[in-house]
Amino acid sequence: MKYHVLIDGQHHEVVLEREGAGYRVTLDGRDVHVDVGTLADGHAYSLLVDHRSVDVAVEERPGDALELLVSGRRYSTEVLGEREWLARSIAPPREDGERVVRAVMTGLVRDVLVAPGDTVTRGQTLFILEAMKMENEVKAGTDGTVQRVTVSAGQTVTLGDVVVEIA
Repeated sequence: MKYHVLIDGQHHEVVLEREGAGYRVTLDGRDVHVDVGTLADGHAYSLLVDHRSVDVAVEERPGDALELLVSGRRYSTEVLGEREWLARSIAPPREDGERVVRAVMTGLVRDVLVAPGDTVTRGQTLFILEAMKMENEVKAGTDGTVQRVTVSAGQTVTLGDVVVEIA
């Protein structure tokens, strides 16, 4: 199963596959083996992550939100399936426009049309993303100045990757 996990607002791709008595977990491309033991009615778990013990307490919040207490540190998380993540990524921009422009799908960056310091206007094409042999123009959701561009032409991006930041 593939999930998109937001931990304190940062996106992580997680793939779970049954492996023996536990799971093979791929987190952002890195594989670990995890064995899971339930401690308290599905709200506390003892994990064995590559032979290292980790205790996790889980508090459910409204919607898809969870609060995790891992080794004494609290994390706010959301767990989304592929459909939920895709739906969220193509949601209409906020009224004042998105300041962080993300890859709308996994694909190849064909061209980057802006650089840090460039002034952009709402609706201006920022980069061209090719997926399934179709080119998609990804446009600015707001007026502003490009602060950061994280990719270059020819680079592959994954759904949800930050590509351009506008201030």
